[in-house]
Amino acid sequence: MTVSLGAPARADIAVPPAAVRTTPVAAPRPNRRLGIVAIVVSATAMGAAGLFGRKASPDGAVLGEALTLGRMAVGALGMLVLLAATRRLGQVRRERLSWSVVGGGVFLGLSLATYLSATVLTDLSRAVVLHYLGPVVATVLARVVLKERIARLDALSIGTAFAGMLLAAGFVGGDASSGEHETLGTVLGVASGLFYGAALLCYRYRRDMPSDVRCFWNFAFGAVATGAMVVVTRPDLSGMTTENWMWAGGFFAVCGLLALGLLVVAGKHLRAAELSGLSYLEVVVALAVGMLAFGEAVSTLAALGAGLILLSMALPLVARAR
Repeated sequence: MTVSLGAPARADIAVPPAAVRTTPVAAPRPNRRLGIVAIVVSATAMGAAGLFGRKASPDGAVLGEALTLGRMAVGALGMLVLLAATRRLGQVRRERLSWSVVGGGVFLGLSLATYLSATVLTDLSRAVVLHYLGPVVATVLARVVLKERIARLDALSIGTAFAGMLLAAGFVGGDASSGEHETLGTVLGVASGLFYGAALLCYRYRRDMPSDVRCFWNFAFGAVATGAMVVVTRPDLSGMTTENWMWAGGFFAVCGLLALGLLVVAGKHLRAAELSGLSYLEVVVALAVGMLAFGEAVSTLAALGAGLILLSMALPLVARAR
């Protein structure tokens, strides 16, 4: 197995199939319907991360790094079991690694760790909105780096979603006061969004790699990144009860193996603008979880913002239909 990090890794460059004929193996044709189903289920499961994360954390504890390490490790183990069951373990060794495969896992691990800590320190709605700066960053980078075309309706979708997120998080017409924890939560939320955008861009490369193999490496390198964070931060797990560990187990399975595995599948089959627009469903789910599970207030403007986000999800689909 070799890891290619330099310019010669031609297969790592996202280009139209007709442009380069350096390899006899062509990337499979994108299945848009599969991509849509994958991102909707993934975003719904991801939206529940705040619920699992808060329930798994003892009062006053911030365990984002440790919980994310477990999330990624369980995901990697689950993918190994799946590959072994389908007798495809040998493909893990045969597939060539590249900078985008490594980077996708590392950036996602860092993103999810900072996001989970942000959900404990600030409202779920604000944390998830800042996390979802990522799709906006990914769409812009896809335009600059990959020369991926952004249609007018795609741009309108992103703009509508961004406006809806500002309303849903209370940044417009909401309470502007913030304490020390709120400030730290906001900083971590912004960091999670930037890391998430970098991860989504990495998923636009190496679409020739099978989804299950890519998922395994995604989880593996994400575990390496969050493991390094755990070594540095040394989170205290001594206060965790049996109930906390049960919620943590659910978090590892639902928000890890299921949600992140399907995110990789969606990234292979959808354009960046479509992936961005549909992934905003997580914001609406997190808003509902915060209201129903934790009694977080939802103002009229926040409800309007959620409506705009749902509208933005439909626009890329309309663009493709036209």
